[in-house]
Amino acid sequence: MNRPKLRLFSRLAVKAAVLCAAFAQIAISVPAQAGMANQANAASADRPSYSATWIWDTSSRLKNADGAIQYFRDNGFNLVFMQIDPDVPKESYKTFNKKAAASGIEVHALGGAPDWILREKQIKVYQLIDWVKIYNQSAAAEEQFKGIHLDVEPYVMKAWHADTDTMLGLWRDTVSGFVEEMKLETPQLVAGADLPVWLEMFDVPDGQGERTTLSNWMIRKLDQTTLMAYRDNVPDIISSITTELKEAERNGKPVIVAVETLPSEDLSISYFHKTKAQLTSDLGEVEKQLGGSASYAGYAIHDADGWTGLKE
Repeated sequence: MNRPKLRLFSRLAVKAAVLCAAFAQIAISVPAQAGMANQANAASADRPSYSATWIWDTSSRLKNADGAIQYFRDNGFNLVFMQIDPDVPKESYKTFNKKAAASGIEVHALGGAPDWILREKQIKVYQLIDWVKIYNQSAAAEEQFKGIHLDVEPYVMKAWHADTDTMLGLWRDTVSGFVEEMKLETPQLVAGADLPVWLEMFDVPDGQGERTTLSNWMIRKLDQTTLMAYRDNVPDIISSITTELKEAERNGKPVIVAVETLPSEDLSISYFHKTKAQLTSDLGEVEKQLGGSASYAGYAIHDADGWTGLKE
């Protein structure tokens, strides 16, 4: 049975009141193709090793579910973050998810925008969660989304630079609310998110009377973290996540290491100027070097269209 929307808005009202009264001061520390990479080095005996990607143009992908599934299989992907487009019929999602499950591909619902941390925009987080929960209630087990993946990057907004402390508080509140709402009635859903690899520079309250890094706080809060290690070579990819990987190991949480393939003014953060063969080789080396970590849970390529567009 669908939960009354009144419940959702009541919770939001309470959260808004708390937000107005309880922003803690946060101090800033100055201080693949098939066979793309060997998946043998799983993060642990009971944890899958993922080869993930993002789908943003959901409507076009789902027009041909068989073709989309074949694409993911041919390119070695076993986890898809799929943006939720409410205009796409739910039957299309059911068809795709069922075929994906039969092919060993896990599908997580994807959503987010930089301004979703703002008080007047946080409702979008809860609307996404409600959409997925209502959808899953009407779907067979093999048609359901296995998690929700949040892509919220507030640091691209002007407001971030104008008042970083407040933006950090809003971001943390958004993630806390996201996880809390996810676990209500559906604790099995994976609460995941994309995170940059420089959050260790922020010092924040840990919720237990002490302080910790923002990266540690985020990793501990979420079920699964995808670290945007957007660099174009193996040494820089690995060095960029050293702190986060150790934090994940201490917290017993899985992390997925992501690389970029879309164009960027800064050539050093994307494989756009390199070939699929180079990216495949580098991902294999990343797997080799990180495969012994109990928290390393595979890699992700942003995004499916960018991967397709790379030169052979």
